[in-house]
Amino acid sequence: MDAIQLHDKYTEEIIGTVLLKPDVEFSQITDAWDKYQENHNSDCEEEANIYEFVSQGNWELCEVLNIDFYQPGE
Repeated sequence: MDAIQLHDKYTEEIIGTVLLKPDVEFSQITDAWDKYQENHNSDCEEEANIYEFVSQGNWELCEVLNIDFYQPGE
């Protein structure tokens, strides 16, 4: 399985991670993300949202992968 971490094109802030569905290529996701970022980014009124990206027609390509972060203490 492959996953891609998607970033805002201006701030480079992590927006989220998507898990590619079978037979989907990296370029299909990046092309869809670039198109989505035309109207959804930190420089627009509508900022990017990973759940919205998937629900706006990209559910056939990918699904949101929620990643938890854990850093053990001493």
